[in-house]
Amino acid sequence: MLHHRHRFRWVLLGALWMVYFSFGLAVFSMAPLVETIREDLGMNRGAMGAVLGAWPLVYLVAALPSGALVDRLGLRRSLGIAAVIISASALLRPVADSFIAMFGAVALFGLGGPLVSIGAPKLVSVWFDDDERAMAMGITMTAPAIGGVLPLATANSVLMPAFDQSWRATLLVYALISVAVIAIWLVAAAAAERVAPGVDRDSDSAPGFSGAWELLGHRAVQAMLAMAVGMFFFNHALNGWLPTIIEDRGFSSSVAGYLAGSVTAMSIVGALVGPRFIPEKHRIAAMAVVFALFGVTTILLNLEGRPSAFIGLAIMGSIRGLAVPVALVVMMQLPGVTHRNMGAAGGLFFTAGEAGGVVGPILFGVLSDVGGSTAGLTLLTGVAATTALLAVLLRTEMARAPQQPGKK
Repeated sequence: MLHHRHRFRWVLLGALWMVYFSFGLAVFSMAPLVETIREDLGMNRGAMGAVLGAWPLVYLVAALPSGALVDRLGLRRSLGIAAVIISASALLRPVADSFIAMFGAVALFGLGGPLVSIGAPKLVSVWFDDDERAMAMGITMTAPAIGGVLPLATANSVLMPAFDQSWRATLLVYALISVAVIAIWLVAAAAAERVAPGVDRDSDSAPGFSGAWELLGHRAVQAMLAMAVGMFFFNHALNGWLPTIIEDRGFSSSVAGYLAGSVTAMSIVGALVGPRFIPEKHRIAAMAVVFALFGVTTILLNLEGRPSAFIGLAIMGSIRGLAVPVALVVMMQLPGVTHRNMGAAGGLFFTAGEAGGVVGPILFGVLSDVGGSTAGLTLLTGVAATTALLAVLLRTEMARAPQQPGKK
């Protein structure tokens, strides 16, 4: 496949990076403003948790159909649709004046999110060969992290003071960035079509739902999907509540934003280094270690005193960027998965993952209403430990599975 060596593949990866950047921006933009928005709209923490969990709820339902859609429509159109939906969700949030309005605005993102999550590994599998996929996936996964750093670092320290403490104006700035990304993707995707016409559409792709059903017959796939539930439960709970967790440890909102942003910034290094430099045979073991350490960080954050919080945040930041990109690279090697059915495989992965992603922030919020963030962190400790054990199970199943032709 000549496009695997065409230098334009890096330009297209850059455009994909921008779309994923807007994804991260939309996910994290409300996190440093949770308490301000909650008080202004008259919501308790449980209701705010429901808002934060609104988009994963829709994502959960949309992920599997989105996998089929990406395989059938191709990357150009499906990712273009995703960019438009993400921008629409971002633009509706600043004008929300009630729980229902904000819930709907955030939920809309769930229709565009899976198209990006599934389209990204599909693009990497189509445009990059085996030797470059790990690096390309690692680069791609830095985008949502960097998109998350921006609001965490600037919301309370720059934009809120600049706009007279208006969370609406602050969210509008982030929304306008997402709108600009639409044009970037459309231009790059149109050029890619000229370079390699129709390369992102496979007429012989496995149909989305039947292809997904076939993949479910593999025990290694089942183990990966169970891991995805725990992975997303943990990540989404932290995405929405980490600044609040830090504030509950005695830090101001602006300092909490900086610290949460620092965790995300540190995770960028992990996303770049992990998939590329962790040997293939050790990737699953690395995921087990990562989630065991996640459990340690939640214990440290639960202890009294700032030193333990700093240590926990430092460990979390150094490893947080590893989990998802390594999991996606491993997914490409699972029995039955090829570049032709990556949409179906991605649909399964993100459907299972968002089942945990829906429950994570909601349950954390409910437990926080009852017992503070300490109760929520205790829950996350258990989730991290369980996910680490599932990684051990996945390693066992992969050792038993027969190798596929063309896969090492």
